Amino acid sequence: MVETYVLGAAAVVVVVVVLLVGRSVLGGPSKGQRERDRAHEQAQQRPPEEAAEKGETYELVVKETQYDRTPAEVRGTINGLQTFVRDVPDPSGSDALAEGDTISVRVTDYGTQGTTAQATFLGRA
Repeated sequence: MVETYVLGAAAVVVVVVVLLVGRSVLGGPSKGQRERDRAHEQAQQRPPEEAAEKGETYELVVKETQYDRTPAEVRGTINGLQTFVRDVPDPSGSDALAEGDTISVRVTDYGTQGTTAQATFLGRA
């Protein structure tokens, strides 16, 4: 009978430990994630001109290729501003862009809510 109580108590301890570990691992966003979320919210509040001015040329690292869109485009950021680049090289050609490529772009416009920018491809940097 005593063995049953000991086994039951051990099982309870194991369950409590699993719950505490699971809560700390799955319990919510990390400090780093909270900082990224806060920075994202602040970036959405700033005017896009603070990150990239229309008509200016910038270097951009390709973060995503979106060749399935018409017209094809790539995406990256300029000073934290999501930027979509059109007039990119033909995706089926040997000069197609890939993630990680650095390119030169000229900002042409901002998104309707001012949280993105559009740019044209000028060449590889």
